This record gives sequence, C-alpha cells and structure tokens, in this order.
Amino acid sequence: MGAWLLAFVIALAHGLLAVFIIVGAPLAFRRPRVMPWYLIMLVPTAIVNIFRLPCPLTVWEKHFWRLAGETPYRGGFLSQYFVKPFHDPGLGPRGETVLLIVVVVWCLSWLLLSAVSRSARTQKVMRALRTKRRITISSMPATQRPTEMAATKGSRPLL
Repeated sequence: MGAWLLAFVIALAHGLLAVFIIVGAPLAFRRPRVMPWYLIMLVPTAIVNIFRLPCPLTVWEKHFWRLAGETPYRGGFLSQYFVKPFHDPGLGPRGETVLLIVVVVWCLSWLLLSAVSRSARTQKVMRALRTKRRITISSMPATQRPTEMAATKGSRPLL
C-alpha cells in the first residue's frame, strides 16, 4: 500500500509540475512574485528535456509501481497521462521533439515578454521618480496652503 501511495503521489506531483510549466509562464508574467518559483521548476525540467535525460520523477514513479506489484507504463509521463487519453498511440520521438519545441517557444516568449515589460516598467518608474519634486508648503500657491496646523499634542502636519 505504501509503494502504491508513493507512486500515486509522485505521479500527481509530476502532473502538477507539467501543468505549472505551461500555466506558470503567463502567471509569472502577471504576478512577478511567481517568477522565482517558476524558474526553480523550469530550469531542471528544461535540462532534463533538452539533454534527453531520464526524468527522475518518472523513474521514481515507475520504481514504486513495480514495488507495489503493478506493471509500469511504457514511454514517458506526458505521453501516458496527457496524450494517450486523447490519442491512443501516444507520442513517438518526433512528436516528443515537436512538443518540446512548442513548450520551449511558449515559455521563452512569456519570459522575454516579462523581461521587456519589467524593464519598461522600471524605466517608467525611474523617470517618474527623477521628475517628481518634493512638495513643500512654501512651494504651494497661497490659496492652497493650510490656514492652520493642528495644535494638539501628538498630532502631525499633513504634508
């Protein structure tokens, strides 16, 4: 029972990682706080896929399926859980390569867009900070100056 549960949990985590790699790209663009987490997940995944290394999560999952007395599936994780339910033969080597290229282009385009927009946003903020003047009472027109300051103990001026 323990090996079966471990195999199931690893498969679930692997599926969530695969979904996060796709959905996390635009999410990291919209929410910059997600970007470090996205990159932490993306870099090892990219290394494993680009260099055609065996995915450790798939290896562990299949190992625990064997320990649980189950026959592990053939092929890769994505082919088994994301492609075979819709296209029974799964992905061949050419299909895996095409899928990898599509995902890489998708992720890099969002990361590039994020970097460009963040750079533009930073420049806009810096420009605004450079041109912003400190407003003091003496620089205000006489009609906009406060007539009296609060005189109670502990109160602070508004400007």
